[in-house]
Amino acid sequence: MDLTDMTKAGRIEMIRKRQAYFSAIAEEYASFADFIKAQDMWLALMGVELTEYSKYITLYIQLDFTEYEQYYIIKSDEGILTVSDIIMWQDDYCCNSWMNISTGEYADEEDISRCY
Repeated sequence: MDLTDMTKAGRIEMIRKRQAYFSAIAEEYASFADFIKAQDMWLALMGVELTEYSKYITLYIQLDFTEYEQYYIIKSDEGILTVSDIIMWQDDYCCNSWMNISTGEYADEEDISRCY
C-alpha cells in the first residue's frame, strides 16, 4: 500500500483509522507515565516516535522524506487517555499544519486538548 500517493480523502480516512487504533490503546491507561512505560518499546518497533510534553504525548510517524503525521495523546475529562482529533501533518500545500480529522478543517495547537 502506497501511503504517500493517496487522494486527500483516502489519506484522511487512513489518518482516522490510525487515530482510532491509537485511541483504543491509549484508553487502557490513566497516566502518561503508565502509557509510556507499557508502549514506548512497541511503538518504537513500529517506527512511531513517542515524545512526552506537559499537556500531551506526541506520536510521530514519518511516512517518507517529507510526509509525516503527528498524533496527540491527551487526558480526557473522564480521566483516561485518548487521542485528540487534532493532528499535525504536511498538508496538500507542503505546509506543516494542524487539522481536525473529524471536520477536515484547519485547527491550531490550542484545539488539541479540546477535541476528542
